Amino acid sequence: MIAQDIYTYLSSDSTLQTALNATATDTKIYPNYARLSSRLPFIVYQSTNPGGTQDEVLNEEDLSIIITSDTYATTVAISYIVTALLDLTETQIPSDTYNIYYAKKVGGNDYADDLGRHVRALNFTFKFNKKVTDNTSNSNEQNNN
Repeated sequence: MIAQDIYTYLSSDSTLQTALNATATDTKIYPNYARLSSRLPFIVYQSTNPGGTQDEVLNEEDLSIIITSDTYATTVAISYIVTALLDLTETQIPSDTYNIYYAKKVGGNDYADDLGRHVRALNFTFKFNKKVTDNTSNSNEQNNN
């Protein structure tokens, strides 16, 4: 649900794009997997509970942001940029679709993949609800009258 908005937010940040050596045609941020031909460093994002859960007020969705690089230092540096962007203690994540009220890093781990590359997985929880559009509120008012 919220993954596309997080992608848009991350891919629009110039500091992150510079750290990834991104280009206009390749943001180096990919959903679910990166091709073996993808040049390092890159980010893969995955929803760990697609569609999230919903209570009476807010939806909750967990995303893994997986950073892969040829050096540990680069992986760590990019992870700090991502954490600063997504931790709502300092920033507000813009979205045309959702009001994002909560985003917090809730875990992660470091490992080497099968190709010997350095990987850091960051796990984030997001709490949000869908924005009400003027059309929706107008039609609800008309239905109530």
